[in-house]
Amino acid sequence: MKKNSYVIDANVFLEYVYNRKLSYKSKKILQDAILQRIKIFVPSLFFDEITEVFCGNLNDCKKIEEHLRYLENLAKEQVLNIVVPDSVIRMKAIEIARTGNKKNGYPELADSLYHAVAILNKSIFITNDIKHIVKVKKFGYIQELQSY
Repeated sequence: MKKNSYVIDANVFLEYVYNRKLSYKSKKILQDAILQRIKIFVPSLFFDEITEVFCGNLNDCKKIEEHLRYLENLAKEQVLNIVVPDSVIRMKAIEIARTGNKKNGYPELADSLYHAVAILNKSIFITNDIKHIVKVKKFGYIQELQSY
């Protein structure tokens, strides 16, 4: 495992934006990345998911643009390192998404893409999605935001 290398779920950044109970953890992750204590990777899907949430939950378009520009700047400064999933990542995501069962459900493909990026880059996937963690814990390389 790469020391201090993480893949963050979109919900980690949304904790910060919406000032939810774990926003201090999200801020700590971003601060550590800005100070180059850790390296953060995100699949390109990250920006689409963030935009989708903002579209449906933030009425102030100026705020939306401000948040999106902030993320773009983090990417330009390589605080957020964008990974465009290739076929290897996508196949790993499919493997992850096909685990589970009808009773407890299957992992979502989007979450599985984040997790696949983490696994194949020997990084830790940080998420606030406890249901996903429970479904895929056998794959490892995953951590609850609260534990950061």
